[in-house]
Amino acid sequence: MNEPLPPPDVSILIVAYNSQAIIADCLGSIAQACARHSYEVLLIDNGTGATAYLVATHFPQVKIVASRGNVGFAAGNNLLADEAKGRHLLLLNPDVVLKPQAIDILMDATATYPETSAWGGVTLDKHNQPDFGNTLGFPSLREMATRILLRTSQEAPTRLSFDHDAEVPVLSGSFAMFTRSAWDEVGGLDDRYFLYCEEVDLFYRLAKAGHRFRRIARSRANHDVGHGDGTSPHRELYLSAGIMQFTRLHWSRPESLVAFFLIWAASLVRLTAGMTMGCASPNFANVAARYRLVATRPNHWRHGYDPARGLMAKLRR
Repeated sequence: MNEPLPPPDVSILIVAYNSQAIIADCLGSIAQACARHSYEVLLIDNGTGATAYLVATHFPQVKIVASRGNVGFAAGNNLLADEAKGRHLLLLNPDVVLKPQAIDILMDATATYPETSAWGGVTLDKHNQPDFGNTLGFPSLREMATRILLRTSQEAPTRLSFDHDAEVPVLSGSFAMFTRSAWDEVGGLDDRYFLYCEEVDLFYRLAKAGHRFRRIARSRANHDVGHGDGTSPHRELYLSAGIMQFTRLHWSRPESLVAFFLIWAASLVRLTAGMTMGCASPNFANVAARYRLVATRPNHWRHGYDPARGLMAKLRR
């Protein structure tokens, strides 16, 4: 009788959405990124099915998990995790291209930092510089109030050093690895999120349970945020809904209401500034376009992803 195969060191989970133009680069980078450890790759296609067809044709080693429609990033990853056999789960966006040894270095870090439950690499923009995904934190009223002044309390990546490993509150969900036990302890991602802030919610719940997380300096990956459309008005709409979903789940009702008004006020300030200065600078015109939907459709996102009153319910009408 054949002995059962041992579980792989890591299961790589990819939620795709019309990603056929970029998925080959992502999948093609995995072998060199994880050359010293065993792994499996699982993918679910939340889009038209074209990505799954391409992957099945050209990357037959990837396990395709049957799609249930566009269920969102959180639910998609949870479906993949249910099928995964690895001792670690690695969330990987299809718009991420891994540098050589990127996953091996994360796996090595599990021995270096055994007290840690999640590890992430440094994500880089198109100029090969650390992006804002490396400076994520938990939402706060102070940060929201600061944005009204056309500022942000989020530290600019250019002002931080990424030469050393660091304990962080949140890792980017585009490239983060978890112990299976920690993931299962809190039930994975919250399916009530559709897009954005779901990893912040996960790290918040893990932190409350006593877990710790590290960004590993030598593990690197290029991240094409939003497939090159990282400043679109629809992205800001989903992002605002994601933040409001977080406040509705983890803050008091008065705090969540204040958060709504602060986010709305910040978007109105940006829309007004962009429209006023747009003739003088294309950058200001882009700002106006970016925040137009958030500023003019507050009822679309103020209830987060509530099934009856939230963003997805409004978009389906």
